[in-house]
This record gives sequence, structure tokens and C-alpha cells, in this order.
Amino acid sequence: MENHMEDATTDAVVAPFPVIPEWQEAVDIEGVKLFMHSFAGGLAGAPLRTSRFTILPGCRTLEDEHAVREIWFISEGTVDVCYDNAWHRVSARRAVFFESCKPHFARNNGGIEAQIFSVWWA
Repeated sequence: MENHMEDATTDAVVAPFPVIPEWQEAVDIEGVKLFMHSFAGGLAGAPLRTSRFTILPGCRTLEDEHAVREIWFISEGTVDVCYDNAWHRVSARRAVFFESCKPHFARNNGGIEAQIFSVWWA
């Protein structure tokens, strides 16, 4: 794989790169961290929102139910997801879809921290 950064010089002009900032939002759930993505500037009117959250082994999220549709992309670990009162085991590199107004939550029964990216829209 080529590394094109080796060709860059310190006085090169670099166009703005659209990095979406992330910040940790405080949650009072043991073993769960939530990181929100800030849609500002030209992205302020985007028709979706995103976040990332982690769940330590032996921990779980709270049950959630809302008026938006949502997709979780599991990038690390394995989680047991309860969706509409049914359990599903979901491993890394898989995604799950939640219809609006359906209860859902996840628990990490695995041995490593689970990392999940969430996308939701009306």
C-alpha cells in the first residue's frame, strides 16, 4: 500500500477535511460510555444523527424506545441484543436495525469491551 503522506511537505496547502467532532456525554450506566458526534456547519441539517458507545464485559445499556429508526454497527466484541422482547446474539462486523417505538437494549456477555456505532433518523 502506498503512503502518500510521505510526499507532503510542511508548507503544503491542505483543504479543510470534514472530520466530525466527537465528545463523551455523561451517562449514569455502569460500564457504558457514550460518545456523541457533532453535526455542525454544513452538516447541521443532515437528516440523521450518529454516536458511538462502548459496553464493558458484564454490563448492559438501559432499555430504550423512541420515535426514530436506528441501526447499530457492532465493530468490536459480541453483544446480546434484546429487541421487541426477543434476544439476538450479534458479533463484530454485523449490524442490527431497530424500527421506531420498539424497545431495545444490549448486554455484553463476552470477554472484551464491545464497541457500537449508532445511526438514527426520523
